[in-house]
Amino acid sequence: MSTRMDGRVLSDDSSEEDEPIAAPSMGMVHGDDEEEEDEEMNLLVGASAHLNLAGKSAKLRKNYEVVTASPWNAHAWQSVMNEVQKLPSIDDARPYYELFLERFPTSGYWWKAFAEHELRAGQYEKVRGIFSTALVERKLPYIDLWAMYLSFLKSSKVDTNFGSVEEQQAARKLMLEAYELALECVGQSIYSLSIWQSYIGFLREDKDIQAFMTVRKGYQRALVIPMVGSDALLKDYELFEKSIPNNDALMQNMMKALRPKIDAAKTILKDRKALVDAINLDALPSKVDTNPQIDEWQRWIEFELSNPERVDTAKWKAKCRFALESCLACRQFSCEVWYQYVLLEQPDAEAVSRIYARAVAAMPESCLLHFAYADHFELHNETERAREIYEQLLATVPSALVYITYQRFARRAYGNKGLEEARHIFKRARKDSRDGACTYHVFTAAALLEFHSSNGNEGKQIALNIFELGLKKYIHEPEFVLSYVDFLRHTNDDNNMRSLFEKVLSVMPADVAKPVWDKFIAFEMTMATNGGDLASIVRLEGRRAIALQNALAKEPHAYLQAKGLMSLVHRYEWMSALETSTDPLFFQTYAGVHAVETHAKAPMTASSSTAALKPNVMKELDKPYTGPPLPECLQEFASMLPLGVTWNGPVADVDHIYRAMMLTELPTRAEVEQMEAAAAAMNDDDGGVNLMAKRPTNDVFRSRQKQRLAKLN
Repeated sequence: MSTRMDGRVLSDDSSEEDEPIAAPSMGMVHGDDEEEEDEEMNLLVGASAHLNLAGKSAKLRKNYEVVTASPWNAHAWQSVMNEVQKLPSIDDARPYYELFLERFPTSGYWWKAFAEHELRAGQYEKVRGIFSTALVERKLPYIDLWAMYLSFLKSSKVDTNFGSVEEQQAARKLMLEAYELALECVGQSIYSLSIWQSYIGFLREDKDIQAFMTVRKGYQRALVIPMVGSDALLKDYELFEKSIPNNDALMQNMMKALRPKIDAAKTILKDRKALVDAINLDALPSKVDTNPQIDEWQRWIEFELSNPERVDTAKWKAKCRFALESCLACRQFSCEVWYQYVLLEQPDAEAVSRIYARAVAAMPESCLLHFAYADHFELHNETERAREIYEQLLATVPSALVYITYQRFARRAYGNKGLEEARHIFKRARKDSRDGACTYHVFTAAALLEFHSSNGNEGKQIALNIFELGLKKYIHEPEFVLSYVDFLRHTNDDNNMRSLFEKVLSVMPADVAKPVWDKFIAFEMTMATNGGDLASIVRLEGRRAIALQNALAKEPHAYLQAKGLMSLVHRYEWMSALETSTDPLFFQTYAGVHAVETHAKAPMTASSSTAALKPNVMKELDKPYTGPPLPECLQEFASMLPLGVTWNGPVADVDHIYRAMMLTELPTRAEVEQMEAAAAAMNDDDGGVNLMAKRPTNDVFRSRQKQRLAKLN
């Protein structure tokens, strides 16, 4: 019998683990015996039953089969929707639009195509529903869809006959609100000129005598925004000011004040356009595409965050929001973009909460976003709302990490009751039968939480009980065992450490037991240094070699690990001191066999071991190496080569030299022999010396070369 975490007795047979399994309070648990098919494919297969594929084109049927098998195949979806647009009946096309937009709800292009299809069929209420969902609720940053919405609203609400002036004024007020909403969402785009022109045109329709003041403000708001085609808007503004009687002096003063801002906007436009045009703004978001123009999007976002126009905070945030919303329309499954949006909205807690709510709705299985969302509430002392986030995530994601983070949150947030809350969560985790919900990680986290939450022996004893409870299930897991060993080492419990090693190694499969054997030997080395003897270590090494002989036989250099010098290296390791030993060649040769272990760090991989030893090995390789003597036929050639020292000067472009040589017309061998014969005959006739056969007496180059060699030696 052992002590339970809450002070009661916990039986050694862990009978509480055999209690009926209860699901988490907010989650539904399915039987383990049932095979779960891919959820997304199920949705598409289920939807196919409601789609009438009979009589549809072969291309549509073929591509729909592709998206049924691969739900995130954007190319196939595009092909499907291109065929759907050709369907004459909106009743046949509507299910495809709805299915597509359920999967890609941020695609402004296809929301617009859906609205146009409904509009052609005269389904005006359906069109209003599309605009309400895509623009009023989601506020998608798609300019063409906003332009269509404004045109539809104006024709249906404003350009009609009114029964009274009040009705007309109410309609114009509604239209102005729609324009302001559109400008808030897409007014900062470099391609928003059509929206601004439509807005100003609507303002100019007002017959009020003071309406020109509102029109002037509209022009001045638009002209300072970097937009493609703003020159035409500037000309319209100048004509507007000239049309006002007795306005010349005021116009000149206003243009003088406005001109620097317009010029600055043109300068910014060039840089911003280069960044925006490099991005596909109509791309569909995907859960499988890991590189959806990440660098291009990030450059644009960072450009806006730098506030290149040096505007006030409100305008700066508006420009950043547009860039981030545009990015999320194409990358709504990117945690990083959502978090950048959160950072932009800080310290506005309500705005941050809204962004997080949208983020977790788009990515309900993202642990990182849920954890950050819960941290946000915890930092603002909204503990219950943070708890709701953890419960919501547990209902969706059966993850050990969620339970661990939930325990730590409870211990922090609930003060004196925190430890009891954490124990309750740990108990829930042990009873959660969903795959991956409770692994050995939960046990180690709970044990260490108990240990560090108590200053006396009670916390230590409870932690030991949890480790022992976990050992009954995870005795074959090396990582759990090593975690238990580290805990015992931290508490100086040497006797229990040795017992644990013997207990575990008697049942653990040899193919996974090597790290535990290594830790056991390291432990005995420590004990031997503090009063033991080397003989006990040698005996343990022999046991290790026998136990791991089959497992090590599959690895390279098996003999070295079992009986070679490499089998003794562990005796002499200390932190990173082995890296600076006098045997770098040995470790470089067998880097794949041995990995230097440092204090309180897991064994390194072969690649990391090589990287750790590389600096010292490179020093050895940089030393001059004297090989065997060259044959006589090569000695003269070698003497003509550059000195055997490290060259720090400019490096020639080999490809350039090669191309130059290929373009050069060199004489053939026969022509060279004829030239040499003619030169020899000329020297014989003149009694001269054959210059090609004899070097000059005072060769300045070679004398300097000998001096440099003498200095090196």
